[in-house]
Amino acid sequence: HQCSICLKIFPRPSGLNTHMNSHSGAKPFKCPVPTCDRHFAVRSNAKRHLKTH
Repeated sequence: HQCSICLKIFPRPSGLNTHMNSHSGAKPFKCPVPTCDRHFAVRSNAKRHLKTH
């Protein structure tokens, strides 16, 4: 599974899908805390952020 923009290769389609957020600027993972408006491109970054609350 290869990125058509930067040619990076991923072993799984899900890795490529997450990587494409870096090119599109999409940040689909929102912090679940109601008073927080932070969004993240990578789910693990959102989980790490959640620990700051």
